[in-house]
Amino acid sequence: MGGEQTGWACPDNLALDKRGNLWMTTDMAIGKEQYVAFANNSLFYIPLEGAYAGKSFRVASGPIGCELTGPSFSANGETLFLSVQHPGEGTKSLDAPRSRWPDGESPKSAVLAIQGPKL
Repeated sequence: MGGEQTGWACPDNLALDKRGNLWMTTDMAIGKEQYVAFANNSLFYIPLEGAYAGKSFRVASGPIGCELTGPSFSANGETLFLSVQHPGEGTKSLDAPRSRWPDGESPKSAVLAIQGPKL
């Protein structure tokens, strides 16, 4: 269940890691009043067992105006791949982009590789 009490709204892409934990990205229409409390679209981790089962944890917050998509894990579970789509969406002029992610210049989509402990 989303909402201000969980810190997220508009779940979009889902993935399960090797331990069966849920990973989720959000796809809110940034700028709309009902989503202001949630800030940017993000990646969340939701353990499905243990003391924190069902509690969501924000792992990554996307650049302004983007959507995070396609979370998936490498075969060994050590790398999470995540796409950043259309950062700076809503930019009206390239002279004044809403985002300069990832290189400080014009906004560009990209795929990230996030490494951590083996799952």
